[in-house]
Amino acid sequence: MPGNAGFYSSNTANTPWNVKFKSKQKFEPKVLVWLALSSKGISVPYIGTTDGPAIDSNLYVQKCLPKLLAFIRRYHADNNYIFWPDLASSHYAKNHHYMAKSTKYTFCAKTADKVYHGGWLATTEQQLINRIKQQLKKFDLKIVQTMMLE
Repeated sequence: MPGNAGFYSSNTANTPWNVKFKSKQKFEPKVLVWLALSSKGISVPYIGTTDGPAIDSNLYVQKCLPKLLAFIRRYHADNNYIFWPDLASSHYAKNHHYMAKSTKYTFCAKTADKVYHGGWLATTEQQLINRIKQQLKKFDLKIVQTMMLE
């Protein structure tokens, strides 16, 4: 019965540990995609996986910020840019002083449309990661420039 899904035993001393204490995953595994965009281009993305709720400040500082700084040096060496913070806690970590630009979710929606076009579905995390990378390479810079103006 669904409401009675526990384990019952007349002798708990002889019950195997893996039966008594079956662990349950709190969060589903996720594929994280981070990138910077501007009217001049798209950064090299960070694509990784996590079992936790979201990206944390350590991952942001170690994996994302180096890509952001390289992007700024390449496309905005004149220091003519503005960071637009969203509400992600990693953007407000005490161990860095940069914030990430928000794009009103338009870019995320367009990327998802490209990734799942035609009913495509991933059967593994690696398939999804490869598909995201493939579709990001196909993005038209004119679309990104238009989004930046909105």
